[in-house]
Amino acid sequence: MRLHVLTAGALFCVLLACSQQPNSPPATLAELEKVTAAKTAHEVAGYIFDNYGCKSCHIIADGGKFGYTAQGEQLKKKSEGCIALLTTVSRVVTLPEANRTAEQKEKLVHFKDYGCTACHRISFGNVELTEVGAKLKTMHLACTDVQKVLN
Repeated sequence: MRLHVLTAGALFCVLLACSQQPNSPPATLAELEKVTAAKTAHEVAGYIFDNYGCKSCHIIADGGKFGYTAQGEQLKKKSEGCIALLTTVSRVVTLPEANRTAEQKEKLVHFKDYGCTACHRISFGNVELTEVGAKLKTMHLACTDVQKVLN
């Protein structure tokens, strides 16, 4: 009986801990400030890397340099790395939706799927920063800066 109570208690603790894990990165400036309060730039960069989709494509290799996961290598080969995708999407959004090719529409979907929209907002003719992206930029923690800080 005592074993069942201990097992149930342990299971409850695990479920409680899992329920408190965020399902997605902070979407608002207030949420970002809450989770990054009193953290160093290096700690915030690590948080961004762990929670904003970076680690699905990148690894931190020896010396803090970014390397690639298997998925990252595949995306790199398809010119869908961070900078290449942002550049492509910036061009695609200048086209009327009716004039976009299937490949261009797919790039827009990937932009969202890869987590880019946590910091970048797409509108017709423009790719802007969200309030979270703008804050990270002022902290010198934009996409390419995260690698520099973790290095």
